[in-house]
Amino acid sequence: MIVDPTLALRFINTYTTFLGSLVNEQEKSKEQSIRPSIHQLIKGREYYLADRTALTRYRIAHPQADADILDAIAALRVEHWVYLKDTRSYSVWLDEQGQAAYGVLGLTDRLRMVTQGHAGAVLMAGLMPLQGRWVSDALIQDFVLLGPNYRRDYNAIYRDLRAQDLFSLGPTKV
Repeated sequence: MIVDPTLALRFINTYTTFLGSLVNEQEKSKEQSIRPSIHQLIKGREYYLADRTALTRYRIAHPQADADILDAIAALRVEHWVYLKDTRSYSVWLDEQGQAAYGVLGLTDRLRMVTQGHAGAVLMAGLMPLQGRWVSDALIQDFVLLGPNYRRDYNAIYRDLRAQDLFSLGPTKV
């Protein structure tokens, strides 16, 4: 349900450093902290999504940065996802249109822990490939629980997607 702890730490350090670099000093001064706050990270992610060339500039300015992690960040998709349920090995996410399903890992915690025990929800978060698996950035926004009818409908969509081989554990089928 989570990635290797060493890989998770590499990702978290690189991601927070990159996103923190996108937040201006005025925004940083609002919250005095050693590490960027969740709000600052979300703001940095918004800046990155608005200008994807920021990563190229960051790579040039920081040639020592972890290239594998920066490649994962380059493939980041931030959307509203249907977080349907957990299995023993991954969390099930569907794209909002119900066109594809993903087996998603958390970085340091199971996604159900990040969502305080709730599945069957729509949330905005980042999804990216990391060492052959789909991983969430866990910067969750717009969390809305689904009622039983929506959950039933999305479970049916999920079963159909699996039957059509439109379920993926990583960028290449595992």
